[in-house]
Amino acid sequence: MKENEEIVLEANQDYFEGRPNLDKIIFKIFHGSPLEDIFKSFMEGRLEETSIAFKEFRDPAKLKNFYIVRKPMLSLRFYGMQMKTKPLDNKKVRQAVNFAMNREQIDQEAFQGMDSITDRIIPLGMPGSSPTKVLYPYNPKRAKELLAEAGYPEGRGLPPLEFWSASKAEMTQRELEVVSSNLAEIGMNLQVHYETNWKKFEEMLISYKTPIFRYAWYADIPDPDNFLGILFHSKSKYNFTGYNRSKVDKILDTAKKEVNPLKRVDFYRKAEQMIMEDAVIVPTINHVFQQAYQPNVRGVEVNALGGPYIPMKKIWLSKGN
Repeated sequence: MKENEEIVLEANQDYFEGRPNLDKIIFKIFHGSPLEDIFKSFMEGRLEETSIAFKEFRDPAKLKNFYIVRKPMLSLRFYGMQMKTKPLDNKKVRQAVNFAMNREQIDQEAFQGMDSITDRIIPLGMPGSSPTKVLYPYNPKRAKELLAEAGYPEGRGLPPLEFWSASKAEMTQRELEVVSSNLAEIGMNLQVHYETNWKKFEEMLISYKTPIFRYAWYADIPDPDNFLGILFHSKSKYNFTGYNRSKVDKILDTAKKEVNPLKRVDFYRKAEQMIMEDAVIVPTINHVFQQAYQPNVRGVEVNALGGPYIPMKKIWLSKGN
């Protein structure tokens, strides 16, 4: 899709559950998630729905005349590390990156309460979620020790690390400024790049051209395999980190076949622990669905799977507003 193009969904007159309330729904295309521009269009009445831009989130007065929906989602945003690329093929370097990340600082300076910070893969609210002891608390001293053990004392000899993001929104740029500062503290030089054309960004992920990348995954079904199996099984097409550990594959395969729900959860927790110890990603947040709607929008129903699962056929527009 190109900038300013649209996706148009027209009502199916013969839908078996009855005709939808709206004749059509139009999705506007904004590459790179420029929330400020999107919100401006919303304020001007050219959109019925929008994500909430950072400035507006911190200034509730701007939202008081609109219909706001907030719902925790089964999702994960993380920084993936390409294991086929040096020096990220070294487990100690990846662990150092994890210890260097100050999630509290990222939350305060970038997210500021818009989402829920996390240090796990399986999101809160999903079977298997285990808020146990933090594996990688913010500890730059430990990060420096690991770099030294990997052969890069104080970061000497480390090549610049390329970081790729598909979003160039103001909040994203502020987030990556904090990340760059965190890594600079331990001697790592992060070079941030943006590719806001999603097709090109995905092609880079598939061809392993993104040494470190910012990515998000949203559950299709409320099951831990929807995260662990899809993102980390060696045969998954969404395994953009190149992670390949036969023992983890075996556990994930066994878990999919296990019919006892308690045993199944144990398998997934074990797999999650092993993946986290390998430090293949840096988990950052669980998203919260938060959208603003024009006051005449009615019938919005949201569950923990988020926006894609809103039953659009139930939405209607009041003529009174």
